[in-house]
Amino acid sequence: MALNIETSSDKEKIHFKGVISVRCYTKWAPSLENQLKKKGAQNIHVSFDGACVVDSSSLYIIAHLIRTYDLQGKIVWDNSPQSKGIATFLQEKEVSLENRHTNRSWFLDIIDSLGEASMQVIQTGKDLLGFFGYILVKTYAIVQRHKRLPLVSLTHHLEQVGFKAIPIIALISFLIGMVLAYQGINQLSRFGAEIYTIDFLTIGIFREIGVLLTAIVVAGRSASSFTAHIGTMNLNEEIDAMRIMQLDPVLYLVLPRIAALLVALPLLVFLSDMAALLGGMMTTQLVIDLSPLQFLSYLKRSLTPTTFWVGMSKAPLFALLIGLVGCFRGMQVRKSSESVGRMTTASVVEAIFLVIVSNALMSLLFSYLKV
Repeated sequence: MALNIETSSDKEKIHFKGVISVRCYTKWAPSLENQLKKKGAQNIHVSFDGACVVDSSSLYIIAHLIRTYDLQGKIVWDNSPQSKGIATFLQEKEVSLENRHTNRSWFLDIIDSLGEASMQVIQTGKDLLGFFGYILVKTYAIVQRHKRLPLVSLTHHLEQVGFKAIPIIALISFLIGMVLAYQGINQLSRFGAEIYTIDFLTIGIFREIGVLLTAIVVAGRSASSFTAHIGTMNLNEEIDAMRIMQLDPVLYLVLPRIAALLVALPLLVFLSDMAALLGGMMTTQLVIDLSPLQFLSYLKRSLTPTTFWVGMSKAPLFALLIGLVGCFRGMQVRKSSESVGRMTTASVVEAIFLVIVSNALMSLLFSYLKV
C-alpha cells in the first residue's frame, strides 16, 4: 500500500494506491489524520489509483476521519468507486444522526442530563472522600512525628474566619430573629397564643436556624477564600515549591484552616443564637409589649440543655465539611486563572449544599432518636 501526499500553495493532493486495509491501519491512517488536521489549504484533492483496493473497514475509517475534522467542503473527490463508497458512508451517517435527533424525545434528553449530572456528583463525592482520607492519613503521620500546627497560620485563619465574620453574622442573625418573632406573633395571635412565640423562637433558633444560617454565611466567606488562596498558590506553583523545600502543604495550608473553622464556628453559632434572641426580644417588646425580664423568664422555661446542644453539635461537622470542600477545590485548580474562578464557585455551592443536606440528615436522626 502507499499514501502519497503532495502539497502546493493553494491545494493538497492525497493519493491512495495499492491495498488499503485495516491490517495496515497504522501505516496510512496517522498520515491521513495529520493531513486532515491542517486547515490552511483551500482545497484537498483525494484520489484513488485505478488498481487501488480498499476494504469496507478502511473506507469507514477514512469517512470517520473526514467527518471528525469537518473541513467544511474543502475536500474534492475523484470519480472512483472508493470515493463513492466514502460519500455513501457519510450520507448514511448524516441520515442516522438526523433520525436520531428527530426521534429523540425531550424526556430522554432530561434523563441523559440527569444521568450525566448524577455521575459528576458521584465522582465529586468519591474524590472528596479520597481527599478526606488523605487528610486523615497525613494528620496521623504528623501526630506520630510530634509536629505542631504553625501557630501564626492558625491565629491568622482564626481572625479571618472567626473575628472578621462577627459583624455580618450578628447583623443577619439579629434581623432573622426579628422576622421570625414577628411572623410567629402574627400567626399565633389568631389563637391568642402570642406568648408561645418565644418557645417557637427558642427551639427554632437553637436547634436549626442559628447553626444553619451561620454555617451558610461561613461557607460563602471561608470556602471561597480557602479555594481562591490555595488555588492561586497552586497556579503560581508555590505548592510545588513547598514540596521541593520538604514543607508539607497539608500541615501548612489545609490543617490550620480546618482547625480554625473547628474552633471558630461553634463560637460564631453561639453568637448567632444570642443575636437572634436579641432581635426576637426587641420585636416582642415592640409588638406585644413584653419586657426583657419577662422574655428571659419565658426563655428559661423553653430552653433546655438538649435544645442547646443539639444545635451546637452540628457546628463541628459543618466546619469540617466547609474546610474540606474549600481546600479540596483549591488543590484541584489547574494552570489557568479561569480554573480558579470555576473552582471557587464550585466550592461555595458544594459547601452550602453539603451543609444543608447534613443538617437535614441530622435533624431526621435527632427526631428518630427523640432528642
